[in-house]
Amino acid sequence: MTDQQPNSASELIIVSGLSGSGKTTGLRTLEDLGYYCIDNLPIALLSALGEQLLLDNPTINRAAVCIDIRNSTDLHQFGDLINQLRSRNVVCQVLFFTASEAALI
Repeated sequence: MTDQQPNSASELIIVSGLSGSGKTTGLRTLEDLGYYCIDNLPIALLSALGEQLLLDNPTINRAAVCIDIRNSTDLHQFGDLINQLRSRNVVCQVLFFTASEAALI
């Protein structure tokens, strides 16, 4: 048993979107705003990150992760994982970056 208590202000932002649409810039901006950021987090590790956010740990109570097509084999788990985190009081938001084909070219 640990002496760490649940953190009531746990927040997770998932960044995703089209290649070239600004995901990396978005993630860097969130890092500048004080979020602990991880690029290309495997979906299988999302629950473990959620557990860390729930600890009363002043260094990691807000995180942002980029999850994209590189996780395509595990994307079917995404909805269930987000629902599990939300049920444990982790505030989850998804930012999906998109751009026109002309802008991407």
